[in-house]
Amino acid sequence: MKIFVALCLLTVAVTSPIELNAGSAWSDAAGYEECSDWVDPAKPLPAAIKDICGAKLECAGFTDVVNSNCGYGERNIKAGKWVGTDIDLSQGYSDYNKAFQRLFGYITGDNADGAKIAMTAPVIYKSYYDSSYKLQKVTMHFFVPSALTNPPAPTSNKVYLEDWDAATVYYRAIGKSTMNISTKEWEQEGLNLATALNNDGVSFYSFMAIVGGFTEPWGPKQRTEIMFSA
Repeated sequence: MKIFVALCLLTVAVTSPIELNAGSAWSDAAGYEECSDWVDPAKPLPAAIKDICGAKLECAGFTDVVNSNCGYGERNIKAGKWVGTDIDLSQGYSDYNKAFQRLFGYITGDNADGAKIAMTAPVIYKSYYDSSYKLQKVTMHFFVPSALTNPPAPTSNKVYLEDWDAATVYYRAIGKSTMNISTKEWEQEGLNLATALNNDGVSFYSFMAIVGGFTEPWGPKQRTEIMFSA
């Protein structure tokens, strides 16, 4: 998986003329209007959030913010509990699958109560950079179901629980699973997100890149989001 090497390019501040495109199936699926310069009929439509969250599984609580500009969506994420694990960068990309298995193990019984916990969405990857935009740390997280107010402790010392504050994120949606997105696509989507935000004068935190996977990689329709936090 070549996600996070490419994501360092998200922080590039570029601007170019953009304009709104008329409403379309893309905006209904993605959750925002695409900029006319970036419309690509060959791009697969992402699965719509309404067809995932509450329809197939629980998602982290959120409210979509009405955005009349093009190129990105805005979402307010509610505070909640998450289970996470650090990815060992010294192992290259091989630890991404191991990290997923550690978190999957937690929800399938590797916890103090031996409890089975429902799968949720999205699976979050956070990539942290230093002031020179050198990758320092990558983490992976599952949302803990909201009904589980006192989740059991993990049995693995590589897995931890966290309380996340409410936050605002800006995103672009991709109609592919994370494993099927090329480095070039990551770079372009990231640069488009940065461009759209900079054109609108929207401030965002550039030292943490976020990826959210909302769908099973084998499903017929996919939704992956690339995000910045406010």
